[in-house]
Amino acid sequence: MSKDNPHEEEISGAIMEVALSLDHPEARQAFLNRVFPNGEAEKEEMSLLLEATDEAATFFLEAREQRAKVTATILSETQHGRQGHPRRFVDDDAPPEKFGPYRLIARLGEGGGGVVYEAEQDHPIRRRVALKIVRMDVGNKGALARFDIERQALALMDHPNIAKVFDAGTTPSGKPYFAMELVTGEPITSYCNLHKLDSIARLELFVLVCNAIQHAHQKGVIHRDIKPSNVIVTLQDGAHLPKIIDFGIAKASSTGESITAHDQFFGTPAYMSPEQVAMTGIDVDTRSDIFSLGVLLYELLTGSTPLDRSTGPDLTFSQIRKSLLTSETLRPSEHLAKLAPEKLRSLAEERSTQPAGLTNQVKGDLDWIVMMALERNRMRRYQTANGLAIDIKRFLTQQPIAAHPPSKAYVLAKFVRRNRLAFGAAVMVVTLLVGGLATTATLYERERKAAMEQLRLKNEAQAARYQENRLRLQADARSNISRIAFLLDQGLIDEADALRQQYPLSSIEPSLEAAAVFRSLGDWNAEHGRWDHALQCYQRLRQANQYGSPQKIINGQDLMAIAAALLTRDPKAYSAFREEVMVRYAPAIGQINAEHLLKVCLVHPAEPRMLKALRRDVDTLGDPRSTPYPAWAALSLSLYHLRAGDCGHALRACQTGLASPERKSSCESSLEAVSAMVFARMGSAGPAKEALTRAREISKQCDGKDFAQGLPVRPCWFDWAIADLLIKEAGLRVQAISR
Repeated sequence: MSKDNPHEEEISGAIMEVALSLDHPEARQAFLNRVFPNGEAEKEEMSLLLEATDEAATFFLEAREQRAKVTATILSETQHGRQGHPRRFVDDDAPPEKFGPYRLIARLGEGGGGVVYEAEQDHPIRRRVALKIVRMDVGNKGALARFDIERQALALMDHPNIAKVFDAGTTPSGKPYFAMELVTGEPITSYCNLHKLDSIARLELFVLVCNAIQHAHQKGVIHRDIKPSNVIVTLQDGAHLPKIIDFGIAKASSTGESITAHDQFFGTPAYMSPEQVAMTGIDVDTRSDIFSLGVLLYELLTGSTPLDRSTGPDLTFSQIRKSLLTSETLRPSEHLAKLAPEKLRSLAEERSTQPAGLTNQVKGDLDWIVMMALERNRMRRYQTANGLAIDIKRFLTQQPIAAHPPSKAYVLAKFVRRNRLAFGAAVMVVTLLVGGLATTATLYERERKAAMEQLRLKNEAQAARYQENRLRLQADARSNISRIAFLLDQGLIDEADALRQQYPLSSIEPSLEAAAVFRSLGDWNAEHGRWDHALQCYQRLRQANQYGSPQKIINGQDLMAIAAALLTRDPKAYSAFREEVMVRYAPAIGQINAEHLLKVCLVHPAEPRMLKALRRDVDTLGDPRSTPYPAWAALSLSLYHLRAGDCGHALRACQTGLASPERKSSCESSLEAVSAMVFARMGSAGPAKEALTRAREISKQCDGKDFAQGLPVRPCWFDWAIADLLIKEAGLRVQAISR
């Protein structure tokens, strides 16, 4: 692979990235064989690069662990040297025992970048809470960022199986804290063993945990450290109640924000997913929590994790990483079968069953469920925690599960288990009557098929009638609403309003056919100042836009009409509409679309983020004089430079538009208003007032009509609405510099 050709370097980088994403060495080798079928030298070179990358990853991981050991030793020696100065709280950065409404009682532990205390709150409610405080220096931006993410993540939660957040603030030393529900109890594995819960009870408890994680995922939060010590179970009103705690290393997935630095990891190795330790640059998503849930389920069923460290408790992180990425995981039933008899008997006693019964309970469907959750390739895992919970519920009710290959024998076996008595009686009757019923069964089958065919035809006829009736009602509704538009156009407003109450806009389904009706009604109402009705029509037009290609239903003039109506009546809603336009229409294709997009998004001041995104549309627009409508293009360009603070370019664009002979009066008024704002920003009060005066005079003289080269042309209400908005903004700016 030549290094002189940049294209070959890009191809090599892409091949290496794909190969690194493949966890198993055999999969990597198969991939390289397909990519280099006749290139042994290139394949060998790529193999060496991949091996060097893995060695580098191992080096960084081992270096991280060595630094951690050295740090722990130094901290231990430092704390030993301070024993002559006893304090109630161990570290020197501990907060005062009483601050705000909280009195610290005892230190509970630490995790996720913070220290947790048990505290008593005395007002406004007297209660015991868990108080989490950042342990590191407030100047450590990484720790503060992780703590803030945990606080925001937990504040989003509202689920009975997730610890609640009560309050947040800062200590007297300026460290942030939050007070949350004090969860007492045992880790889920210890709790289940202590109460000798059987496999069914453990699965029912695990389903509650899955439901809580699903709630977190729906709020856009990934836990990333699911393990027994973060799932606390208590006995409440005779029921087992799990609570998930410690979102200290959670990731807010909706923002995509990551606080991870190089050589820094979050999570507990035995419960981490392969993508968390692979170091391939693949982002961690909600499916990482599915893997951790699979490890937790494995431990609930077998008493150990798939990565059993009992035989080697001093495994390094790099060794754990290699095992997660390359070693095959034993099925839970296989793991139990390999245990020593004494160990298996102890596990069975903790689960209130016999050793043979424990293995039989796990073997089969539970094996499939656990192994699907533990799939190394996250595309083959359960895609949601809810999917995992549903499969467990189906197992508990003797129904076929999604993780098991859906063979006919498997489905039949599940049916028999659910209906054992009925099935046994049916087998006995069939055995006694099989000879005499053979002919009857044949006739019955023919009759059944005839009945099914008749039912099918009946259902099709009913569906056709329903569809015909629905289409007829829609056609009637569109016809009547079109009549409303006709009555409005004829000036019969009262009659039109009466018909509108009988046939509201909601009676028409948003569609391409209905879009023309929504557009016509919206424009008429806007032209006559009936803004509430106009906004209803435009809202239905926007909904119709969701059902097809945006360019096919809503055009640039529609966008300007909607923007003008919103800014005139509901400016707050305009911001959301502008974001929607940016997502669906930017970057624009062609000069005319670019002109419309810039005008729609910049008729109101915009943030730098939006101006940066619109830069490509400015390039697409190009020189206004080369566009089909130079004056309008110059207005759009002047608005961009005005919002960007480039007064020179904005003024030149205005002059270009005002020099265009075919300009319309509404465009000329808008260009004069923009000129006034440019002069005001430059501090030239005189020219600003003159330009503003010209804009107002043009608007007043035309009074909603439009002219080009002295001849009347068809006016568009939103052109004058946009001009009025710009004149109003210009007036405020000129008034500000005149004081």
